[in-house]
Amino acid sequence: MSYTVRIDKQSCLSSGRCIAAAPEALAWDEDQLADARPAAGSLSRERLIAIARGCPSLSITVLDEDRNEIAP
Repeated sequence: MSYTVRIDKQSCLSSGRCIAAAPEALAWDEDQLADARPAAGSLSRERLIAIARGCPSLSITVLDEDRNEIAP
């Protein structure tokens, strides 16, 4: 299953927890805010949920193929 990862740039605190947890899927953008790479959608559901819930500002939202929110 493929997922969509959205990051709310307005609430991102740039803690870097998400990037440390999945550097292959998340990176810093030009404003030093978290940004989802294309590989983010191929991570496992469990891993994506853990990453989203680990965000101190809850800026990460994960959607399934039907666009239903599964995390945070």
